Amino acid sequence: MFDTVPPRGYHAANVDLRGWDVATLRLKYGVISTDEHVQEAPDLWTNRMSRARFGDEIPHIGERDGRQMWLLRGERLLKGRHYLAQVAAAMEPRNRDPVRWEDVPRKTYVPSERLKAMDLDGVDTHTFFPNVAGITNQHFQREGSEEFRLACLRAYNDWLSEEWVAYSPRFIAQCIPPMWSVELAVGEIRRAVKNGHKAVVWHGAPEVLGFPHFQDRQWDPVYETCQELGLPLCLHLGAVPVLPPWEGYGLNTSTAMGSTRAISIHEQVIANVLFSGVFDRFPRLKSCTVESGIGWIPYLLELADHEYHSLRCWEEGLRTKPSDAFRGHMWAPFWYERFALKNRYDIGVDNIIYETDFPHPTSTWPNSRACREESLKDVPSQERRKILWENAAKLYRLDVDASALGG
Repeated sequence: MFDTVPPRGYHAANVDLRGWDVATLRLKYGVISTDEHVQEAPDLWTNRMSRARFGDEIPHIGERDGRQMWLLRGERLLKGRHYLAQVAAAMEPRNRDPVRWEDVPRKTYVPSERLKAMDLDGVDTHTFFPNVAGITNQHFQREGSEEFRLACLRAYNDWLSEEWVAYSPRFIAQCIPPMWSVELAVGEIRRAVKNGHKAVVWHGAPEVLGFPHFQDRQWDPVYETCQELGLPLCLHLGAVPVLPPWEGYGLNTSTAMGSTRAISIHEQVIANVLFSGVFDRFPRLKSCTVESGIGWIPYLLELADHEYHSLRCWEEGLRTKPSDAFRGHMWAPFWYERFALKNRYDIGVDNIIYETDFPHPTSTWPNSRACREESLKDVPSQERRKILWENAAKLYRLDVDASALGG
């Protein structure tokens, strides 16, 4: 039925889980990293979805035009330069793309190998966003029947719980809910949390997918649920399309330009969130802007506050000015920046967290130790602790044992 047969013997179900403590995160490095991507295993969906029910519509790796690629309902799933996996930082040599599944580094999809990659980088956690399922939770939202879409999403969420969270407390899972039905979204979020998920990957511009606007009150039950459960609503960059690159660029230059533009365009998403009034309605709701850095935040807040006051937005019911909305409700990770840390008080030291973005091409892996030391070299130790692990531990409600760190 399927074009290729995935290799066996690589996933967590084949390892001995005895002796693992899945409750307490015991910090060794004092670094909680909050934005990484898990490469979905080739049998994730074929093992968890009914072949009798869905046949070859199930996401799987197939052969087309002489190369392997992910297929969804018989069509290529990943766009752009990616066919199989977004794992450029883990490739040897770096920044090439895998052509066949055997080229995909095991450290991107095997839990035991992932822990070795984390130790090499000196980080205690990886916090997972999807690759194949869509970095902004954009896939499986409109393709096929409701039953099929829901089965795809649940299979991914269950795979994270069963193969990763159950393997080690160093893996932080974030669920992808259905966005075509608020009722189903609330139900899936609650189900995923019971299975160990710590946050929600939410599309920052649902209107791009054909759904109501981010601030539409249709979403209020989702926001209320996240507020009730203490779940961060995580908004990964990429929700809004970027301008197409110049055709004369090489592959890597085109990727570099795309990443740079994606960050600037993501500011539109965050500006909308800050003016949305959602935080007025849900005063304990938490949110993250993800993989967008932090250097742009002081200017955005200054600009937004200026416009808020100049145009007297409170007269139209927006009670909280944008900078207060950000500092009271939002967190943002950095991974390479130096200049931005000099302006940390304009962002809020309590609002800054850390990421490595492994295994995407912009990741600092395996040199994250040196990068973050350079970024934080002028930051006092108490503030470093907040930025590198304390803020994230509170945000994700982690049971942390920091006794090995001393001090």
